[in-house]
Amino acid sequence: MQRARLPALIARIGQAGGAEAARATVAAGLTWQTCATLLHISDPYAGAVAALLIVETTVVATVSAAIRYAAGCLLGVLVAVPGALYTEPGMVGLALVVFASVLLARHGFLGHHGLHVPTTALITFALVRGRHAGELAVHLAEIVLGIGFGLACSVLLFPAVRVRSAERALDDLRLLVARYLDGLADAVVRRERPRNRLGAAWEDDLGTALNRARTAVDEAHESMRWNVRPTARRRRWHLDDRVLCTLSDVAGQVTTTGRLLDAHPDAAAGCRPGSAFAQPYARLLRTTALCAYSCRGGRPHPALPAARQALARLGTPGCDPPGTATPDRRLLRPLESALTCLSAPPPAPPARAHRLLDPLRPSARR
Repeated sequence: MQRARLPALIARIGQAGGAEAARATVAAGLTWQTCATLLHISDPYAGAVAALLIVETTVVATVSAAIRYAAGCLLGVLVAVPGALYTEPGMVGLALVVFASVLLARHGFLGHHGLHVPTTALITFALVRGRHAGELAVHLAEIVLGIGFGLACSVLLFPAVRVRSAERALDDLRLLVARYLDGLADAVVRRERPRNRLGAAWEDDLGTALNRARTAVDEAHESMRWNVRPTARRRRWHLDDRVLCTLSDVAGQVTTTGRLLDAHPDAAAGCRPGSAFAQPYARLLRTTALCAYSCRGGRPHPALPAARQALARLGTPGCDPPGTATPDRRLLRPLESALTCLSAPPPAPPARAHRLLDPLRPSARR
């Protein structure tokens, strides 16, 4: 029981940001101890604060935060030193330094780390004006040490790999697309509007799931960049952008089909007098749902060729002029686009350059 509870407890701590908090704590503690030992400072708060503020969830985000933090501090020093040395009286110099540093802090590159431009500028102005250049050098050395320890802890102390969250988001999107396709099939058979069958907010729910999957995949790719953990290198195949692109296209065609059925609830049943169209169309929707749920970046589902043949038997979309399109043809066009997206061949593995040796010619030995 205790062995089973321990991984669950670790997973919950990781979901609550425990790993990030642990890395920030270690970075701040190492910075404090190093500054106290090497720089002989009793309260090295500046370095500890720098280490805390740059530690992010991923290595890429930590490097970006460190660059912005360092740029903000450097700009503050560059603005404050001339104002403190060459501007008289002191109030005029202070006003100029504050004005220039606030303007620089609003630069889009710095983000929320732009706050460090006026903060560092005021500290630098006070220390240079009071002839405390040694204290300014120690203050900047603390910041450099804090940034260094923050980067080291983010890179080496179990950096996050957000692959499972992306896989769950893609699974939720696949399940939702398949469920809505099946619901559209039920609406066609029962001659109901999709809104009455799936709910009034089904399009918004599909868009939310799609945005969540895109965000999760982007975060997962970012977490694997510059990641030294071997898990990040083994799990690259789980995150195929092609799968997300395919599911996005299929979701768009599902939305189009639902809107057509909302506008013409009897189109699938009454567009061809004397012919049964609703039942084959519903079966085609359910087969498309099965293919969409099986879209995982590998080979297409075995039922996909049969679905394309059934689509061809129902009618060839796109052959009529735009003004003479019948309702059933308008219903078939989104399905044709969805099946075309799902039938795309799997991505080929990256080719590796191998050196071919002639078996009849012995290789030269040193």
